[in-house]
Amino acid sequence: MNAAVFILVNQLNQVSMRKFIAVLAGFFVCLASYAQTTYKVTWGEEMKLKKGTSDMEIVVADNSGVYFTEGHLKRTYFSFGGASTSYTLYKFDKNFAEVWDKDYKKELKGLDFHSFQPVGDDLFLFATDYIKKERTFKVFGARIDKNSGDLLGEMQELGSYELESKKDDFELKLERINDGKNILMVVDISNKDRNTLGVSVMDNKFKVKERAVINLSYEKYHFALEDVKYTTSGKIVILGREMEDVPVGKRKKRTKLVFKQYVMTTYDNKGKKEKDINLNAGERFVIGGKLVEEPGGEVLLAGFYSNEYKKNVLNGFFMNKVDVVKGELVLSSFKEINESMLGKPLDDDSEDDDDMKASKKASKKAEDDDEADDFPNSFTIKSVDVNPADGSYVITAEISEYRRYSYTTSSRSTNGVWQTQTTTVHQFRNKDILVISADKDAKIRWLNAIPKSQYEEVRSSHTGGMGFSFYSDYSGYFAKGGGMPYYSSYSSLLTNGQLVLLMNDHSSNNVVANYGDKVKTVSNFKKRSSVYGLSIDVNTGKINKKFIVGNDEELIMMPRHAYVSKNEVFVPSWKQRTLAKTQFKMAKIIVNTK
Repeated sequence: MNAAVFILVNQLNQVSMRKFIAVLAGFFVCLASYAQTTYKVTWGEEMKLKKGTSDMEIVVADNSGVYFTEGHLKRTYFSFGGASTSYTLYKFDKNFAEVWDKDYKKELKGLDFHSFQPVGDDLFLFATDYIKKERTFKVFGARIDKNSGDLLGEMQELGSYELESKKDDFELKLERINDGKNILMVVDISNKDRNTLGVSVMDNKFKVKERAVINLSYEKYHFALEDVKYTTSGKIVILGREMEDVPVGKRKKRTKLVFKQYVMTTYDNKGKKEKDINLNAGERFVIGGKLVEEPGGEVLLAGFYSNEYKKNVLNGFFMNKVDVVKGELVLSSFKEINESMLGKPLDDDSEDDDDMKASKKASKKAEDDDEADDFPNSFTIKSVDVNPADGSYVITAEISEYRRYSYTTSSRSTNGVWQTQTTTVHQFRNKDILVISADKDAKIRWLNAIPKSQYEEVRSSHTGGMGFSFYSDYSGYFAKGGGMPYYSSYSSLLTNGQLVLLMNDHSSNNVVANYGDKVKTVSNFKKRSSVYGLSIDVNTGKINKKFIVGNDEELIMMPRHAYVSKNEVFVPSWKQRTLAKTQFKMAKIIVNTK
């Protein structure tokens, strides 16, 4: 800054007053170049979680504290369903010191834990029960005293749904709506022939404001529920994926359902069907998207498309805006993504660490043997933010790849007994980030592709019929993907005209890479990764990258699991131990943009 002032003074001594304004303008440009996003990190005390920790989530952070849930595996026999998961809720004060922890075993006796959810200023525990004799699925909830962690009253029944068969599936999702003041409860009460949803809206006193049962007019096995919205205008919007069967594997011995196209339908608050919305993709083939409700009550479907039926090439980005009251598509916007814009096709040209060679070899063998469950690469939309300054949109998406395979080995113990061990390998590849800017009318202004390469493996095993198993489901509206991946992916926040991305990256990737540049793959997070902040100007797309903190063998930050509150980001970090308790530490990153 002093250097900039010195330059200005010298220039003023050499120019006439006529040139003063031009020089002054240049000075403020110089000042602007010094303006940077800064990150301040504060840490809490280290603590130890229970053995077998496999899942975690920051439920909410507010003026009363930070509330964190941890799931740990309980050992059981594999033949009876593998390991089950037990959840504990922790409260930390503003200095991240532990205030209390509760596992609610007594309160949940006979019930199945579902989730902890904030509604307004309150915090709730939700659970379910399936009464086989009555073929009835029930949902329960209770408010939690934030001071002590105790329940304020008994578990209260929130809904009861009679199923036609003991074999009927049932799933539940709870989501905050109306700026967090109410909660949307969606229950899948389908049978073998019919897609049916129970939809309820409740306030923080469990008072039911709306309740509807919706019979969807889609073929049972070729429809996947993508999203449910209850809008401010009192409309229920159902977004689904129409699926089709395709052969998989090199020998084409199996088939799996693959996404064909989106379908959208609106219903009134009593569940009566109103309209099927004709979404506009033209001659394009939609790869994936995300549904967002706008402040005015309209809904926006944003996503990616391909010009090829196989959808293995990303060709562009689209936005469809729908007036749900009229049941009409009011705007369609498309933006082509090509080599001249990105610098090269969207392939994988990262530099892998040596640690990945053995993993790739084992994965390739499983693929050749048709033993791998391969989920296709996709650009997954992670965030959609509305800029309060002008109502424009900032959208981020990530290339995500998930694969899973198992193998079995045999060994002879010291007493001569043969034992078998089955290992399941979960592989996560989280690659490039795409940032899209669109104006308030959903017209796409610019996009930026940010090279990134993260590779993570999580293994679970069963020996002699006993062991641990990690549950994971990464598709569908009711998906419960769990904590994996732990260290990959990113979190984002929009503040003062800057979109900030927080992520783990290889420590050698310390500058902003342009699309087409090779980047180092991070796979050994404990030795070769650091947390970086990428600050993106929402008007120009210009990016700055800054080192925040380094990871080590003791604790690794988990940006994907962060909780964002205005310009404060609460980030957990941990180190898992196979035979000992998991080490855990909470951090807060304050993001300041100038």
